[in-house]
Amino acid sequence: MKKLWVIFIAFFLTGCANYHYSKTNVGTLTGNVRVQWLEPDKFLFIPDSNKPLSFKRHNGDVITPGIMYTDGGSIPRPLWGVRNYSPWGYAPAFIVHDWLFVMKHCNNEALGDYDVDDAGMVMSEIIKTLMEKEENIEINKFVLYSMHKAVTSEIAEELWENGECNEATVRTFIYKGVPKIKPMMEYTLEY
Repeated sequence: MKKLWVIFIAFFLTGCANYHYSKTNVGTLTGNVRVQWLEPDKFLFIPDSNKPLSFKRHNGDVITPGIMYTDGGSIPRPLWGVRNYSPWGYAPAFIVHDWLFVMKHCNNEALGDYDVDDAGMVMSEIIKTLMEKEENIEINKFVLYSMHKAVTSEIAEELWENGECNEATVRTFIYKGVPKIKPMMEYTLEY
């Protein structure tokens, strides 16, 4: 009986993952991801002034993240060792998703009518765009679906509704667009 349940659940999840993948649109990802490592688990995303990271959705919406703290993907540490669940595995998607949260928490009017489900769909669209356009990223419908479910969960909605704006804190690290502290390392990914 347990085997039947496992088989049923596997088929159900596969069906859900396939459906989510098929209804997720691709967009256009351009620019650079520039991240400075300030200390363990604390990163600063700084838009590249020449080639800012930008995602154009299928409906024409363009999202261009501003300066902010990020942790990459907020993936539970025990999953970091599981293939495709790295906090930086889909960095552009995680950065844009974090930016939508920053816009919500800091009352940025450019957010418009986006809600936590829209933010989750944007992340799915970017991940699918990466899966379909980057040859070194495999198409994994279950990963896309499971990440979407995580970022649209009740926990995510609570964070969306009640998170705090840390814009002033970020500004304390920046002077005329340049960090006041020397980062441990800087990474740039180009799209």
